[in-house]
Amino acid sequence: LFGGLFLVGGASKLRDFTAFAETLGNYRLLPGGLVRPAGATIAVAELTLGAAAIVAVPLGSQIAMLGIAALLLVYAAAMGINIARGRDHIDCGCSFGAARASLGWELVARNVALGVIAFAVFVLPVSARPFGPIDWISGIGAVAAFALLYLGFGQFSAGRLRGKAVVR
Repeated sequence: LFGGLFLVGGASKLRDFTAFAETLGNYRLLPGGLVRPAGATIAVAELTLGAAAIVAVPLGSQIAMLGIAALLLVYAAAMGINIARGRDHIDCGCSFGAARASLGWELVARNVALGVIAFAVFVLPVSARPFGPIDWISGIGAVAAFALLYLGFGQFSAGRLRGKAVVR
């Protein structure tokens, strides 16, 4: 789940890097000269962590989950800081470049919840037992629920935009 999310996120940031760097700059958390290098670092980190989370090497996957948890919590903090500053009109940069979504506490909560889940995956023991049919059914259901919740948060945030200008 997290591996795919971060692979797609990192790829979308690199696909339209100029737009991503502009979005990152709008957060006003970095000096102007650091925005592009930080943006490249974030995109590469997302790709690397996403790939590592997918690879079936337990230790590598677990360490990737720790990195994913950290990034999600940094993203939540960056959003929260800007909301507290009254800058909730900026694009969150979390829609894979497909749509604009302004900052909102629901997105902060989403990222914190995802960060906590990723951290739980990092700390929980890894089982070496083979997957059975019920595991596959549960896994597919979990992926579907995760996708629906993630997209639902995005739609909720996008719905708040009607009548608002979002700065990209």
